[in-house]
Amino acid sequence: MNMEGFFLNDEPPNPGETLGKLHEKIDPFFETLAENVKGSHIGGRALVLDVLLKPKPALIKDGFADIVVGVTFRDPLYGAGAARDLPRKGKELIDYAHTRFGQYGALPLLLVYPGFFSHMRNEQKQRLGEATGFFERLMAQFNVGELKPEAKNLVLTFGGTRYWDSVFGVNSERSYHFTPLIF
Repeated sequence: MNMEGFFLNDEPPNPGETLGKLHEKIDPFFETLAENVKGSHIGGRALVLDVLLKPKPALIKDGFADIVVGVTFRDPLYGAGAARDLPRKGKELIDYAHTRFGQYGALPLLLVYPGFFSHMRNEQKQRLGEATGFFERLMAQFNVGELKPEAKNLVLTFGGTRYWDSVFGVNSERSYHFTPLIF
């Protein structure tokens, strides 16, 4: 399926549609461990994460960390109030970083699909300016990165830099250590 322009609409995709598109892109690289995984936040609240993934052996051999990765794609930033929703979204993502997901425990890496700012229009991104980079680096402090489509590639960024690309593989120029925030 052609994904160009898919995430640039004012309307976000519904979760089922997004999950289908995500599986098309990730199945060659990741194994799906579970969907709609219930977790327990350290504050006692119950949270649900959309998908848990495990890199396939070929991807691990290429240098990808041998970890369980959580993916969420609910309630993306879009529309006129997208910039105002940034703190709320940040808090939700940080809550996931402080959650244990059953047998998988706390996750060393959480990803937002299709990315923090994928639904924003160009003028909204320009208005935020350097705040977008600051937000990406701040989220990395809580083990949160982005999984986003770029043309025909699927790209995983962490702290504003590419960690993995479906075409070019793992970024070997940097060293990444993914450790859960809670044990």
